[in-house]
Amino acid sequence: MTEVNDRALTAVTAALLERARSLNALSIALTILAIAALMALSLLDAGRPVVALALATSVAAGLTETYLALRVAFDAALFRLLAENAIDVTALDAAMTTLGLLPAAKAGRPLGPRVAGARRLLVAQVAAAAIQLLLVLLGTAVAVIS
Repeated sequence: MTEVNDRALTAVTAALLERARSLNALSIALTILAIAALMALSLLDAGRPVVALALATSVAAGLTETYLALRVAFDAALFRLLAENAIDVTALDAAMTTLGLLPAAKAGRPLGPRVAGARRLLVAQVAAAAIQLLLVLLGTAVAVIS
């Protein structure tokens, strides 16, 4: 790839990853809702184990989504720095290796695998949020039906 293409690829990757912030906001709201519903269930002594299990599992999915959101946001910031030529890949690898964030064996990888890895993290974040939403909806449906 030429330098222009690398710059465009890093800029587009950063823009894509930055969109995950709104997904994280939704996930945080769902996590708070699930925790509040679990507290209400325990206070009401509702004895609805399926609802409680769905909500508790949704909280776990929310925590997973939050972890992935942190990783995606970090990658977005790094791709943004690369796109703006604020840092080059060699300096990035050196800093990441020094901080223990990148194994030395992965330093020097081409841009393509880096983008693919960032996209995999984003897909995992989307999946965690989708599972969380489905579990909240399931818990709500079971609570309404029973």
